[in-house]
Amino acid sequence: MKITLTPPKRLACAAGMSVVLILPSQASAHYIPAEGEPVQVHGTVMTTWRSTSPVDEYEFWQIPGTSMGGDTWPVSQGVSLDEVSVMAAKRLDQNTFVKLGVSTHDGSDGHQSVGIEHASLGFVCCDSKGPWVVEAGRMTAAFSPELLAHRSASEFTEPSLIADVFFGRHFHDQGLRVWLHETAGWSAGAELWQGKAFPATDDSDGGAWDAFARYAFSTGRIHADVGVWHYRAQATSRADHRYGGGHQHTPVAAPGEVATIFPDVRYTGDVDLTGVHAGSSVRIGAESTLGIKGAWAQLNMEGVLHDSGSREADIVADQYAVWLQPYLTLHNHTVSLRAERLVADNTLTGAAAATLGEGAGLLSEDGHTPERFSLSWLYQWRPQIEFRAEYISDQTLPEEQDRFAVGVVWQGSLLSGHAGH
Repeated sequence: MKITLTPPKRLACAAGMSVVLILPSQASAHYIPAEGEPVQVHGTVMTTWRSTSPVDEYEFWQIPGTSMGGDTWPVSQGVSLDEVSVMAAKRLDQNTFVKLGVSTHDGSDGHQSVGIEHASLGFVCCDSKGPWVVEAGRMTAAFSPELLAHRSASEFTEPSLIADVFFGRHFHDQGLRVWLHETAGWSAGAELWQGKAFPATDDSDGGAWDAFARYAFSTGRIHADVGVWHYRAQATSRADHRYGGGHQHTPVAAPGEVATIFPDVRYTGDVDLTGVHAGSSVRIGAESTLGIKGAWAQLNMEGVLHDSGSREADIVADQYAVWLQPYLTLHNHTVSLRAERLVADNTLTGAAAATLGEGAGLLSEDGHTPERFSLSWLYQWRPQIEFRAEYISDQTLPEEQDRFAVGVVWQGSLLSGHAGH
């Protein structure tokens, strides 16, 4: 039995409005504190009201044709605490530094996950800021800009499809990073991971690694950057821990509602991801900027789907996701438009292909290709406070939906000395 799926095209719609406070640049995950600089501590609180959620209370959020997991919860209707985080960094001596970070993110139906994002020790060589840097511990991956920033630092309240579908939204893993750090515009390196972050697993046959390179340059009023990366993971009996795996339970619905048990289909095999990101902007006058940025990622997955009933099906998946975002900044206003598209070509073979493919979410309706368009307006009300209005046309699911939201983000320094790199 063979099932081949190549979903064609469709569009999407949703909307949002929020208030945001932006963290200083030195609070980013790749920040290296300067020698002699006091402890840097920065915090973020982001809360948002949304008009609706992509799915009903007793439904699972699964974009057809994809294998989702990690922390990819659907946004919630009403008020949600999207993010609370605290990040600290300290230069210990001429060559070593430490970074600590804790955060909580809102999930579906108030599901709140609290965890350590950073607990790492770093070593710089050959210069006060590198150029060579070695870091070890629990870290955020550096190979893709989409995995470095929280939603509070983005122009949009919802992560991209690349981050949500391919990486489970929040990528924090234990590992080792060696890289050339921002030298003459270049950054390049490699990372070795234990496999605690989706789409890998951390058993004896699991784990992941990646390699990346990027270049940024400015000339006159023009700035541009471009980067490439490759990520490879091994997974053994990988579950969708949002609803299955160790979190699976028998749902209890309210009277008149219907709740179903999540089909706990596992995946064992390899995952290869390759991506490109780029951006360019030009300053127009003293306080205006016109720019465009985007990203593309290709996923290849080859392995076996299986369940507790000893049923198996071979899976070969070839998927890509892409987004493009032009934007215009005029003084303290920024207008951005983001268009996204995800295409999946999945081939499943075996007697249980149809059953396991449906349970894993890897089957999609004919004529459906997930797409989403987002329009945002940002207003920098205070140096650290930003208002946001956002409209999203969302057809990542077969049924088209519009969303709207209002919210607030506080983000700033809790304890700091003079600015570092």
